[in-house]
Amino acid sequence: MKKIKFLIFLLILSSCNQYLGTVDPDYIPTNEVTEIFSDPKIDNSMSEVELGGIIFPRAVNPSLNINNLVIEKIININKNSKVNFVKEKIVVSKGETIYLIDINNQNKLEYELNLNKDEETISIFEFNEDIHILTNRSRILVIDGQNISELANYDIFLNTTPILLNKNLILLSVFGDIYDVKLDDYSISKKDNFILKPGISIQSNVFEDSTTSYVLFNAGTLLTFNKNNFDYFNNYLLEDLNILTSLESFSELIDTPFSYNENLYFLDRSGKISVYNPVSSDILWELDVNDTIISYLFSNNGYLILMTFNKILILSNNGNIINTYAHNKEEPITIFNIQEDVYLISGEGISKLNLNNKKEDNFYKNKFTSNLEIYYQEQNIYLKDDKSLFLIK
Repeated sequence: MKKIKFLIFLLILSSCNQYLGTVDPDYIPTNEVTEIFSDPKIDNSMSEVELGGIIFPRAVNPSLNINNLVIEKIININKNSKVNFVKEKIVVSKGETIYLIDINNQNKLEYELNLNKDEETISIFEFNEDIHILTNRSRILVIDGQNISELANYDIFLNTTPILLNKNLILLSVFGDIYDVKLDDYSISKKDNFILKPGISIQSNVFEDSTTSYVLFNAGTLLTFNKNNFDYFNNYLLEDLNILTSLESFSELIDTPFSYNENLYFLDRSGKISVYNPVSSDILWELDVNDTIISYLFSNNGYLILMTFNKILILSNNGNIINTYAHNKEEPITIFNIQEDVYLISGEGISKLNLNNKKEDNFYKNKFTSNLEIYYQEQNIYLKDDKSLFLIK
């Protein structure tokens, strides 16, 4: 029965190309935009920018200070490996093995998992000071001394990272079901279900504002939850934006929309940006940079930094482009920052950029694959690609 449901799910995804949701009868969207920039506007009066602290896609410790980067390989992994940092340990999955690596001396412990065919680790998390492992078949395992024990098996198909909320684990099934696991006793209950929209699976963040948590199930399916108890809100924010926008449809978000000054920032991989108020349904401004967005940073001063295949753009909080930098990297992957410095990671290494002087200050040669994640830990940075986990110090 599970296999039949999974085949039906795949057929639905392949045939869907229209809005599948419903709109409340009293909802009448109005296509009113307070300020639109359909074409990029460059403000040449500003070239030097004090970015401030980066808060999205992840907050960076402002005391982090690395002058000369040293890139050190920690361990060989694979593209499906998961990484977490628990109790001075780096916890890494690789196939059927879990590694516990001491952060201070890099000594390793190994634990073998007993996985079924096509089963893999989808998340590693800590609860009650114990390290838990969740698989894509919704089995919860725990490291118990020198062994790994099974705590629960829910037989639910998963393909996205769960949401850990205090003593609860929120699971999103591939069929659009929402489950709540109480970690005190590992009991499970179905909370709700949602309508799947077409979209590719991506590694995205969970962002929140004063009342709501925002989650991407895939690049085209935005879910909203009550911030306190994760009750599901059926409010169709992405669908509403696509009714109101003067740009083409937002269908491939590069990350979950983040909230700043009560507005949500929607970034589409195609180059479209919209700053949208979810309460008033007003669009503050929107812009199409007419280039594929690969990576972004956002500062507490309201600056949006975008990387495309050949440029880095800095946008002000009203949508004007106030600085551009042509990076000319053949394989750009992502950007990150250390204090006010912006670094670009490409397939060949890491470049320290001077955006004001339009030059590359330093280049640190190292091979990286395209699927890359960044972790900040005190005065160290870790990078994970499809083959290795690296320490940047």
